[in-house]
Amino acid sequence: MTALPLTSSPSLPSRQQAVSAAARWITAASLAVIITFALFVLMKVLIHVELIRLPEPPDRETFTISEVVVPLPVTRTERPVLEAVEPLPAPPVIERTAAERPGEDGMTYASAPVMAEPVIEAELGSVALAPTPLSIRVPPVYPGRELERGVTGRCTIRYDILASGATVNLQVVACDSTGFARASLAAVERWRHETVGAAAPDQIVNRGVETTLVFNLEEG
Repeated sequence: MTALPLTSSPSLPSRQQAVSAAARWITAASLAVIITFALFVLMKVLIHVELIRLPEPPDRETFTISEVVVPLPVTRTERPVLEAVEPLPAPPVIERTAAERPGEDGMTYASAPVMAEPVIEAELGSVALAPTPLSIRVPPVYPGRELERGVTGRCTIRYDILASGATVNLQVVACDSTGFARASLAAVERWRHETVGAAAPDQIVNRGVETTLVFNLEEG
C-alpha cells in the first residue's frame, strides 16, 4: 500500500495576514465612500446659487393727451399809408427844327436837338430831376436813306450821366426808324455835361435822362 501525504493546515500567521489585509481593504473602501460623499456635498454647495429677488418696479405715472388745439395769436401788420403824389406837369412842346442842306464836307447835320425835361421813374410815381447842363452838344448826322426818301421823324434816347459829364447806358425809348436811332445814339454818345467835382468821375450822378431829337427837312 502506498501511503497518501497528509495536507497540513495553514499556519496561524498566514490567517492573521489575511484578516489584516481584509480590514485594510474595508477601511480604505469606507474612506473612499466617505470622501466621495463629502466631495459630492461640497460640489452641490458650491454649485447652488441663491435666487436674487429683483426690486419691484416703481409705479408708472399715466398721462392723458388731450386733443385741444390752442390757436396761435395773429399779429396784424398795418400797412403804411402812402401819400398822394401830385401829377407831373404836361411835357414841354418840342418844336421841330429844320435840317440844313449838305455842307462842303458832304455831311448833312440836323439842327441842335431840343432836349426834353428828363424824367426818372420811381416806385410811387415819376419825379422830375434836371440833369447837369450840357457843355458839348454834337448834332446828329441825318441818315442818308431817310434823306433820299425825304423821311422826317424823331427819336427819344434815355441815358445816364457820370460825374465826369460823359453819357453812359444809352437806350432807345422810341424812334421812327432804325436810321434815326443809330444817328441819335452816335450823337448823344459824344455829348458832354458839366462835371460834378464832389463825386468820383465814374459815379453816376443822373439816371434816366431822356432827350428827343427831331429830324426835319427844310425846302429851298
